[in-house]
Amino acid sequence: MPSLVIINPTASQLRKRDDREALIDQLRSALRRRDGSEPDVIETSAQAETRPLVESALAASADAVIGVGGDGTLREMAAVLAGSGVPLGIVPAGTGNLLAGIVGIPASAADAVAALVSARTRTIDLGSVTLHLVPEPGPRQAGPDEATAVGEQHAVFAIGCGAGFDARVMATTPHDLKRRVGRVAYFAQALRLAASIDVVPYRLVVDGESIEVEASIALVANMGELVPGVVGPRLPIEPDDGLLDVIVVGARNAAAGVRGLADQLLRTSLGGSSGSGSLRLRARSVTVAADRPEPLQVDGDAVGWGSLEAEVMPGALDVLVPRVTH
Repeated sequence: MPSLVIINPTASQLRKRDDREALIDQLRSALRRRDGSEPDVIETSAQAETRPLVESALAASADAVIGVGGDGTLREMAAVLAGSGVPLGIVPAGTGNLLAGIVGIPASAADAVAALVSARTRTIDLGSVTLHLVPEPGPRQAGPDEATAVGEQHAVFAIGCGAGFDARVMATTPHDLKRRVGRVAYFAQALRLAASIDVVPYRLVVDGESIEVEASIALVANMGELVPGVVGPRLPIEPDDGLLDVIVVGARNAAAGVRGLADQLLRTSLGGSSGSGSLRLRARSVTVAADRPEPLQVDGDAVGWGSLEAEVMPGALDVLVPRVTH
């Protein structure tokens, strides 16, 4: 059956109509070669529309569902495709494009489209997270990227989720800077906020074991690299091992933050317990709760303030990746 293509026209690399139309032509040609049929191509930036479109494609036994956009668009699609056996094709067109980079999708949208013709299927894990959201503390108004919802929410993640400094960076990075320089914008914003980094007491529950730490960043990662395809931890975060990686760094100042980051990049073994300044563990389920409300992120999107509970969804998603030729 025809593949479904969902294009987010507001993705940072698709704002020019001429660029979108040229990419759509390439997609139609590539998928006709792959499937032998004309794909259904739909443009939408509304998350509320994405899920019903993917559900309809599943009901119609679509050959594949192709997402053209950023990590947020792909996360919405992956949540519906989880466990279905229908693969997700990825054409990166957002700011971070972390999922695409980690699973080996070419950074160029045109190259990613070309790779779909002969792509193979790779099965990866996903994560499920329950967010316990509370009002943001203090008088400051939420920024344009920050959610203001409260209460319990559920989400699926491909990359990871977490609390603390990284979520604050993602929430406050200006839109126009992301459009101009892509993921470099997050590094620039981290440098701006480095002087304010500090630690907060956290309670982690890792596969039932309670751990007390003082942390600046508490991440639950399904996969990840500092710079996809370029810089990653020596101890890899595998997307298909049936486990989540817990990464915690405690830094009372910028220099301590650099040391903690270096430890996470260079360490070759798991380790850490209550009181650790740098912690790396693996687990099937993780709870992250600070003594005070902290900013939260899911797959790089700021989602509000509070605490979270995450668990792995082993082998939940099939992804179309380039076929390796020798």
